[in-house]
Amino acid sequence: MKKYILVLFSTLLLSGCVVIRMEKPTVKNYNRVRAMSELTPITVEQLRQMIATDTTHYKVVVLTSATCGPCLTAMHDTYPQKMAECDTSLVRWYFVEEDYSSAQYLDEALRNLDISQPRYWIDDSLPQYRPLMVKSMWQMVWKTFRYWGQDYSAAGIEVADDRLTNIINALAPTEPHPITDLGTPTTLMFNPDGKLKCTYLQNYYGYTGLYPTDIRDITVPVTQLDYMEVDTLRGLTPANTEPKVCTPDGCQ
Repeated sequence: MKKYILVLFSTLLLSGCVVIRMEKPTVKNYNRVRAMSELTPITVEQLRQMIATDTTHYKVVVLTSATCGPCLTAMHDTYPQKMAECDTSLVRWYFVEEDYSSAQYLDEALRNLDISQPRYWIDDSLPQYRPLMVKSMWQMVWKTFRYWGQDYSAAGIEVADDRLTNIINALAPTEPHPITDLGTPTTLMFNPDGKLKCTYLQNYYGYTGLYPTDIRDITVPVTQLDYMEVDTLRGLTPANTEPKVCTPDGCQ
C-alpha cells in the first residue's frame, strides 16, 4: 500500500550552486504551471501518439523532475553528450516533467544547461495518472501529521498508485511482461518503428524485472543499439552496485 509521505524539499546541484527547491503539489502551483508559455502540457495519450506517429526518427523520452538531484546530474553529464553523438536529423528528444509540482523549474534548468529541446509536462486527470494535489502547503503539512503512516485515501486525497509505472506502460506497452519503473530520471529509447529498448535487471535478491534501458548505461549512440534484443544486467550486490555497461553485443 502506498504510504502518505511528504517530501518538502529537494537539494539540487546546478551550475556549481546549491539551490533549495520545493515541490508544490497545490492548486495554485498547478495554475501557475498552466500559465507558463515556455512549457507545453500534454496528456499521456497525446505523448504516446506523438511517439507512435513519428516513424522516421529515433525517439528519446526523458521523464524527469526538476527537483530531483540525479535528474539534474543526468542533464549536465549525460544528455548533452548523447545528443552530440547523433545526427540531429535522426533523433528527436522529448524532455517531459512527470509532475506539475516541480514543472515550474524545468525551463530554467534546461536553459542553464543549454538544452534547447521543447519542454513538456504531463497534465492528465485520468485516475491512473492523477497527481497529488492539495489546496495549500499548510493543508499538506497538517494532513501529513494528522494521518501519519496512512495512505492518501485516509487523508481524503485522490492520487494514483504507481503513477510513473502507469505512465511508462501506457507509453511503451510490453505485454505480457509490463515495465517496472526505477523512478526519475527514466529514459525511454525508441527506434523508428517504436520498439522500446529494454533491460532485464536482476538484483542481489534474485529478483528480475523488466526496465527501460537507462541511457546512462550505454556506451554507443542511441542509433546503434539493438532494439530487438533485451539485455540482462546481473551481479548487482551491496559490494558491487555499479551497473554493467550495455552495448549492441549485450552487457559486459
